[in-house]
This record gives sequence, C-alpha cells and structure tokens, in this order.
Amino acid sequence: MCSISLVLFLLAFLAPLVSSANNPNIILFVIDDLGWNDTSYQGSDIQTPNIDKLAEEGIRLKQYYVQPLCSPSRSALLAGKYPYHLGLAHGVITNGHPYGLGLNETTIADHLKKGGYSTHAVGKWDLGMHKWEFTPTYRGFDTFYGYYDADEDYYTHKVGGYLDFRNNTDPVKDEDGTYSTFLFTKAIEDAINAKSDSPFFIYGAYQSVHGPLEAPDIYLNKCNIPYPNRKIFCGMMLALDEGISNITSLLQTKGLLDDTIIILTTDNGGQTALGSSNWPLRGNKATVFEGGVRGISFVWSTKLRKSNYDNNAMMHITDWYPTIIEGIAGMTLDTKGLDGFNMWDTINDDTPSPRTEILHQLDPPRYDNERNPFIGQAALRQGDWKLIIGQPNCSEKIGPHLVGNKCPNGWVHLNGTIEEPEVNPSLTWLFNVKDDPNERNELSASHPEIVSKLKERIEAYNATHIVQMSPPIDPRSDPKKFGNVWTPWLD
Repeated sequence: MCSISLVLFLLAFLAPLVSSANNPNIILFVIDDLGWNDTSYQGSDIQTPNIDKLAEEGIRLKQYYVQPLCSPSRSALLAGKYPYHLGLAHGVITNGHPYGLGLNETTIADHLKKGGYSTHAVGKWDLGMHKWEFTPTYRGFDTFYGYYDADEDYYTHKVGGYLDFRNNTDPVKDEDGTYSTFLFTKAIEDAINAKSDSPFFIYGAYQSVHGPLEAPDIYLNKCNIPYPNRKIFCGMMLALDEGISNITSLLQTKGLLDDTIIILTTDNGGQTALGSSNWPLRGNKATVFEGGVRGISFVWSTKLRKSNYDNNAMMHITDWYPTIIEGIAGMTLDTKGLDGFNMWDTINDDTPSPRTEILHQLDPPRYDNERNPFIGQAALRQGDWKLIIGQPNCSEKIGPHLVGNKCPNGWVHLNGTIEEPEVNPSLTWLFNVKDDPNERNELSASHPEIVSKLKERIEAYNATHIVQMSPPIDPRSDPKKFGNVWTPWLD
C-alpha cells in the first residue's frame, strides 16, 4: 500500500512537468509604436515580406485593441488587467520614477515558469526599475537582455547620457555602436539555441520602431520613400523584418518551428511625428481614437485549426494573459479579478468573441467648475459603439513630450500633413466604429440614449478604479551615483 501511495504521489507531482514537455514553445513579439499602416500586408508603402508571410499564413486579428501608451499596454499584457485596475492608466514609467507594476501581480512569465516553461525577456521593460524586485528576472523571467526605460539610443544604449542596458542584472558595456535590433534578434536566437527539454516562452519586446529615428545605411538604401522621417522609419522596419526572418529560419533549422506558436502585437498606435502611419485611421499614439488604440496583431502556427483568414472578433491586449496561460499552455488559471478573456477557441475557430466591450481609457470624470467643467478622460467601446468623454487627444497630463503636432486628433497622411477635424466643444464623442472605423461621423447628438448607456458603464468602471501612481522623478536615482549606469536605487 505504501509503495502504491508513493507511486501515486510521484505521478501527481510529476504530471505538470511531464505534460509541459509537450506544450508548444511561445514567442510573443511586442513591436514598439507599430502603426496600423506600417506593414505591407496592411497595404503599407514599406515592404515587410517576412512579417507578411507569418500574417498571411496565420490569423490576422482585425478588431484587436491595445492601450494608447506603452507602460499601460505592457502592464495590461503581462498582468491580464486593465491598467486602471493596476494604477498604471496614464503616462510612461521612465528611469527615475519610483513605481512600477505592482508586486502583488502574477505575470504571464510567473505562471508559465511554474508550469515548466523556461522564460526569457528580451528588449524593452518599461514596468519599473527603482528596486530590483520590479525588474524582469524577479518577475518570472529566467533571463533578461535589454533595457529598463521607455526609449534610448539604438547604438549607444544610453538614455539621458547614461547607460541603460542589462544582461540579466549585469550592465552591458561592450556593445556601444551595435544596433539594438541586431542585439535583440541575437538574444532571442540565443534563447532558442539554449532550449532544453522544457518548452520556452520568449517575450521579444523589440525597441523597434520607437524613436529616436535611427537605422543602418544598409536598410535606408533600400527605402525609396520621399518623406525623410518615413524613410528612416522604413529602414528601422526592414531591420526588424529581417530579424524576425532570422528567428523563424533558426526555428526551422532546429526543427522547432512546428512546435512553436508566434504572436505579434504592437503596444500602441504609431507615432506619426516620427514616421509611423495609422492611415486611414484617425489619431495617433497617446490618443483614444482608433489610430491610438486599434493595433496590429496576428497569430502564426502550423497547428492552428483554421488559418489564413481575418478574425474580426473583438479582442484586447489583456486577453493574451488567459489565452496564453489557459488556451495555449493548457494551465489552470484563476480568472477572478482578471479583465482578459481566453480567446484561443475564438481565434482558432473564428467563433464569436466572449468579449462585448473594451475600456480604452479611464481617468475618472470629475466636474470642477463652470470655467473648467471637465477634467479627465474616458473611452469605452461596447459592441459597435464607442464613446469618448473629455478631450480625446493627449495632453500635458499624459506627457508633455507628446503635446502639439506630435499628438494630433485628426487624420495624418503619409507625407505628415494633418487633416484637422471640426471642433467639438461638447467633449462628448460617439462613433459607430463598425460602420465608420475612421471616426469621421460624430453621432452623440443623434443617439443620446446610447451616450447615456455607455456613460453608465463608465461610471460602473469608476467604482473599481485604482488611483494613478504618478510620483515625480526621484533625484536619488541619479546614475552618476552608480557609475553612470541607470540602476535600481532604492535597494
């Protein structure tokens, strides 16, 4: 009896480890500031044949949404919750900010690592670095190769004149002059080459194609585009496209391609002031118009039950959390408190989405006085309808570096000219995004009952809103105190 009990105990203990060996590898590419019109499969003037091949053989998610800025989107992806439930709804976490994704949150990597996956983060973090426990190798990732800030120089790997580049927790000081896209591609290849018996999860958060505008001449010379910023952006895209090709080729060479699921997503809409394009969608990164929140995404795998089609099910970046953990990795997940849905059957079978609405933005509406009657902003899509209350374009509250033409609320053409919208003094915007995806027809006056209904839903979300964490830059973070390297300064 004792021996039988022991065998049963060992089988129960080893079951997760045995089953994990049969789970697929997962590569999740997060492309920074990739716009709606920046890949040729979407009709772009920039040719991205390798990304196109994956998208055209896979499932293209055409009603997929992200957050308007990078830190909110990345927190939503890794934690499966709206950033309004994380205290990270607005703004970008940069080096020197003493906050990040809450330590009470269990990340995708935490779950997958517990389930037997090796886990690797490459590229941009942007979710806190004031203490080591907020950095990737303390948040479920076995390895990290990249930087902590929101952006930096592609060649020097510095931000504000100081180094921000790490191999796990060690500063990388010998890659000055090497383009980051090359380095991050190699880091992903290294993770693939290091594969053991367990499946891997690679969070490939490329620096591309976020500013600053920098690209090697070998790619710039292939871009016959007359607009200067768009031409450099094109070179950045070509380098990225080649990197993704090199990664898929390595998977093929090692016999791993058929056992790997590849997901690609942007983190927010494109920054048109730096060469990206969201045309014909309205708006820009940092706005809640479709150009800021409607994202490029697709899934590729040879094991998809249905492939090479456009999936029009409503989906949000929070959905990757349960989709990857439950749907792809087959792990049990307590979904209480999550805002994401498991979309794996919906993606595979083109069935209706379990999601009926998306909360794009929530800065609780507050009525101040007659001179300034409204402070805050909210945006909600429910079914075909989308309501925005407050100014839909970005403001100094969201980020002073995005004010003005860097954050238009109209339509930006490829040559950079802005088609300005009519002024809307009411601060209430209603669109039918199914019939009018480019948001040219504002309908709040003709559908007051829909406005009222969606406002009630926003007020319901307000009841669960967590106050935004937005402490100022901490002067104690000064890199000069740490050998001119950005370093967690509160440990």
